[in-house]
Amino acid sequence: MRLLLNLLAVSLVAFSFNIGAQPLEDYFPPSEVAGGWRADTTEKFIRSLGLDPGRLEEFGRFNLEVPNGNWMPYSAYKGIIVIKNGWIIGEWYNIPEAKTFKTYISSNGKSFAIACSGILAEDSRSGRVNVKIDENSRVYDPRWLPQGFPLSDPRKAEITFEQIFRHTSGLCPERTAAGEEVEQGRNEWSGYLDWVLGHDKKWPQTAPLYFTPGHPEEYAGSEHLYGTANAYSSVGFCHIGLVLRNLYGLPAEDFLWKRLLEPLGFSGIDFQAPPADSLRWFSAGGLRMTPRDYARFAYLLLHDGFWNGAQLVPAEWIRRFRTRPFYPNLHSNADSNFGPQYPKDMFQIAGSGLNWAFIVPS
Repeated sequence: MRLLLNLLAVSLVAFSFNIGAQPLEDYFPPSEVAGGWRADTTEKFIRSLGLDPGRLEEFGRFNLEVPNGNWMPYSAYKGIIVIKNGWIIGEWYNIPEAKTFKTYISSNGKSFAIACSGILAEDSRSGRVNVKIDENSRVYDPRWLPQGFPLSDPRKAEITFEQIFRHTSGLCPERTAAGEEVEQGRNEWSGYLDWVLGHDKKWPQTAPLYFTPGHPEEYAGSEHLYGTANAYSSVGFCHIGLVLRNLYGLPAEDFLWKRLLEPLGFSGIDFQAPPADSLRWFSAGGLRMTPRDYARFAYLLLHDGFWNGAQLVPAEWIRRFRTRPFYPNLHSNADSNFGPQYPKDMFQIAGSGLNWAFIVPS
């Protein structure tokens, strides 16, 4: 595993992790109240890992100077963490409070939604939920999304979860490739369900599909993120939270906490919430958490969904995302898009405001 100094030092501020571990590493950090991550930032230990302490310190300090792109008040808190083999070997904050401040991680919520979708698929396979559902299932199905009917666009009947993951569903994009805003109504939520499902007359942008599902090339505003055509849609990922709520009968954020974050030992989460406190949706964005807790999720992904004796997310589900360069919210370097000088097994989770984690299994 190599420190990605050239890559990360360019554009990383709010959270940054270069997490590497041996494949069979059996260390998993206890909760912060029980001691938290093990750490050794001494020069001797860093050298024992084959790393240069001077360059590591330069990396951390440089990143603290990069202008923070997060929203206020979150931009006042900066943190960078480097972890190798389960050890924190570098940790920097611009102010002491940043270590425990729950900052807004924006579209990282989509990465958490991908993990929760894997849990759902496994529950379907094992019979824990009484429907058959996986990445190839239709999103608009009355068994798990009855509120979506009648369809605001008949083509919605063809949308699959896989297309939402790839941002190729045709659902309302945030902006065009030229940067022109299409829909940012989630910042003014008043009728969340209707807004997501295209039934809110105040937000007509979410009603039609912008292209046939699976065919982003039909849309002039499509982007080519990481070399593949798509139209980035938070509206699309919002559907996942609705499906989770309908199938499990509890708020989506409670499912996230009980099935994923609590087992990981999270100290707690908060939300960049819409006006109604009860609408704490995470599947497109909105989560707030501490840097060290964010690292727990990245460490789970490094271990292919395994945590301290339990397979929280199916391993094959995580591997499929982290080894294929089609998913903007859990993106692989398999096609060397980040650069041929970096390991092909490196992958990234990210949210706007420079909330990034780079994970390197090798």
